[in-house]
Amino acid sequence: MRNKKNLMAILVVLSYAVLYVASSGPKVTAPPPAPTIKAPSYDFEPPQKAPAKSAQVVFLLVDPAYQEKFAYSNYKIFSDFSKAMAADYNESLTAKGYSVRGPFEYYDQVVYNDKKESDLLLQVEIDFDINSSNVNWNSYSEYVSGKGRYATYRTAYKYAGFFILSGKVNLVAAEPLTKEKLWAKSIPLKQKQVYIAPVYNTLERSFNIGFSRDPGVINPMIEALEDYYKQVFNTSWNHLDPNELAPLKKEVLEIREKKKY
Repeated sequence: MRNKKNLMAILVVLSYAVLYVASSGPKVTAPPPAPTIKAPSYDFEPPQKAPAKSAQVVFLLVDPAYQEKFAYSNYKIFSDFSKAMAADYNESLTAKGYSVRGPFEYYDQVVYNDKKESDLLLQVEIDFDINSSNVNWNSYSEYVSGKGRYATYRTAYKYAGFFILSGKVNLVAAEPLTKEKLWAKSIPLKQKQVYIAPVYNTLERSFNIGFSRDPGVINPMIEALEDYYKQVFNTSWNHLDPNELAPLKKEVLEIREKKKY
């Protein structure tokens, strides 16, 4: 009987030992979370605020627009940039003491009365260039389906390297009805090397997937654009001086008299 009890005790100990070894085996490490696209931080806080309407100038404001030659303007990464600018130019003009009509999405959307009752039209032109000559492409055969001699493949591409981002932003004040330019300032932006580490490969030699949904491309570009955004608005704030722009109202009146508006 005693031997039987000892045997049972040994079996219990062995069972616990087996369970311990099993539970302390090599742990499977969870894969790192997939990278996500960061939310851009485009915001400008005017350093001071003048009394409302103290500049005695009514601005007609149209959304900033990219020049037609810029091929990537419709991608969200770049449209977010221009849309944020519209709101901050509105805030900046108001903080300078101007009255603002708009912002309107585009000039043709503005009705005649808004044009007639505005003193100046502010147009913001975004002139960006992205040079991709330092992005290296490598093709490879990607398996699609099938086995053996029936297997099918397609050509896919991997890419890496850096973009060279450069450009400027132009501010133009014009007569609202004729769009005749009365004042212009250019804000040059220093060239930037934007290093990319794409997460997704592509089936074509284009940046469509990269600029659409690849955090390895979009995130470093957003960081560069955030820096550009600060530069643009810090400089714009100094340019939008009522002492320089208010006298243009006289020229507006002269233009309207000549055009019989």
